Amino acid sequence: MSLWLWVAVAFLYGIAIGSFLNVVIWRLPRGGSVSKPTWSYCPQCEHRLGTLDLFPVFSFLALRCRCRYCRAPISWRYPSIELLTGLLFAAVAWRFGGTADTVFYCLFVAAMICVFFIDLEHFIIPDGLNWFAALVGFAHNAFAFYYLHEQGQTGKLFGVSMPASLAGALGYGAIIYGIGLASYVVIVALIDKNKSFFAAFWEYIRDNVLDWIFIVAHYVSYVIPPLRRFVEPAPPTEGFTAEEIESDEEAGGMGGGDGKLAAAIGANLYLAGAMQSALFAVAIGALVGVVTIIKQRRRLGGRTAIPFGPAMVMGALVALFFGDAIVAWYIHNFLSFPGGPFGPPSGGPSSASPGLLW
Repeated sequence: MSLWLWVAVAFLYGIAIGSFLNVVIWRLPRGGSVSKPTWSYCPQCEHRLGTLDLFPVFSFLALRCRCRYCRAPISWRYPSIELLTGLLFAAVAWRFGGTADTVFYCLFVAAMICVFFIDLEHFIIPDGLNWFAALVGFAHNAFAFYYLHEQGQTGKLFGVSMPASLAGALGYGAIIYGIGLASYVVIVALIDKNKSFFAAFWEYIRDNVLDWIFIVAHYVSYVIPPLRRFVEPAPPTEGFTAEEIESDEEAGGMGGGDGKLAAAIGANLYLAGAMQSALFAVAIGALVGVVTIIKQRRRLGGRTAIPFGPAMVMGALVALFFGDAIVAWYIHNFLSFPGGPFGPPSGGPSSASPGLLW
């Protein structure tokens, strides 16, 4: 099968899956279930949608942007997400061809699309999306190692050998949790002065450790049913507004969902790709943060809620598609000077490559 045919197939699958992602993005942050009800419905009149209403993009255009039953306007977000998913799936197919990598990375991209739009609007990242994305990365790593026998499927973290997906998850997760801890202590203890330094430090550690214990026990109980009697049901996922976060005097720094998202991204991009992703995410987040604070400073006062998840998603996508090329360009243009740490001796041929850095 030619590359162009793979790209076309990926695009068609993408717009179809994008229609399902719209359901996930709408229901999860509102405390709903993706599986119940099993059919799609209009969010305004709640009428069950028929087959002719569910063709990605085309139904939206044929219905002239309105519900067939109540004539309420349909948001342009729905066809936009369908097209975005199709284009990103096509880009993955173009980048990786007709390989198993394309399948795994398309699943990862689908989860990231949901995270981007949910966190952007509701300031929350559902745990289920992070777990799904992380499992995709672990499965990709295992498949490439045991079935395809590919190189680079193991890595080291602090000198300990482990699967590359686990090294990426632990490494990137540790970085984001470390930033979250530092920012929480600075904001809550030093700036707002709501708690002492040690109280803020302990509270962040305690809450996130307990959160992970609860999440692991919850999902393990699906595999070992007797454990369900000891695990409380997970509360419905519900989002927040910027005003709610800004008015909470004990809120500060990064939320725990960003650390889990980092682990999910690291599991898919491995440690080197995750570090690239982190750099891109910080740059994007800083730019967006400065612009947002400048625009909203007077209206929101000294506290401004800005979701970091979308920046992390964008950083992950940049790393996935362009990370190696950007690193190679940077090394070639800024580090490959005569006598430099990555440059050849003066007058000699260039030997710089991304592998020297990563």
